Amino acid sequence: MRGSAAAAYFLHKFFMLLRYDLNGKSYSVMHVVAIYGLKEDKESRAGILARSLGVTELEALSRLRAPGSGPVIVRIFADRDPAGRLAGQLESGGFHTVVLGSAEIEAEAGRLMARRFALDAQQLQVGSTDGGKFAVACRDIEVILRGTGITTRTETETTKKRSLSLGMAVLTGGLIMTKTTKTVREITTGEREGFLAVYAGDGSIFDFRENLVSFESLGPQMKQSRSENFSYLAAELRRRCPGAAYDERLLSRAGQAALLGPTLSPEKHIDVATALLAKVLRGRPGRH
Repeated sequence: MRGSAAAAYFLHKFFMLLRYDLNGKSYSVMHVVAIYGLKEDKESRAGILARSLGVTELEALSRLRAPGSGPVIVRIFADRDPAGRLAGQLESGGFHTVVLGSAEIEAEAGRLMARRFALDAQQLQVGSTDGGKFAVACRDIEVILRGTGITTRTETETTKKRSLSLGMAVLTGGLIMTKTTKTVREITTGEREGFLAVYAGDGSIFDFRENLVSFESLGPQMKQSRSENFSYLAAELRRRCPGAAYDERLLSRAGQAALLGPTLSPEKHIDVATALLAKVLRGRPGRH
């Protein structure tokens, strides 16, 4: 990414984090400890994991039975130091560990939302929803994650109801026989939506949302539906960025739950899942 674009990106991230704090939407202070690189005989290590976590062997076994080699979240702390100590203990027991801190999770929530894009053999160009323009070489893209998230919308509904009021009738000498009661309630709805999280080597993160991004740049390759266009974009990114790690286990809720463990719900903590998976795939588990 060119210098001016990189500066704009990191300035954008700063204001995103500041906005979350001012609006009271920031995550709770959270330091996640996860294990990864699990081998086929992983269930045989349930005893070691149980002793490190202070849980029963059955509970440890339930974590290790998650499909694949991880990462799998095993513990969440409010403070960084105990998270680091547990990670060291697990490493001594033969596990590969990663610690994901609050700052990394917050940065994930503030990734750049793509509105437009252009992709050729050499680079990806992105126009963000806030008007920014960015360009990154295909060779510099490190990780591409495809998944499904839930977009929530909250609307306020006001209803008014008239009813007979004997008290009002007495007070007004029969001039007013009814009273109006107003009720205000919030209605929250959720809609599942595909996403692509694209991580470049300079730290920039681009977020493509199936129902938000424009596919005009596909030209004659444009398909009949958004879902088809989104699948085509994912395939083209994968083809043009052969050096990038590609993962789509976050497409299903089961895959998300396997990574997040029993404490964090996929509906509320998909950003934790993407940040953790990206950190492992980028080969930076020790950076926390």
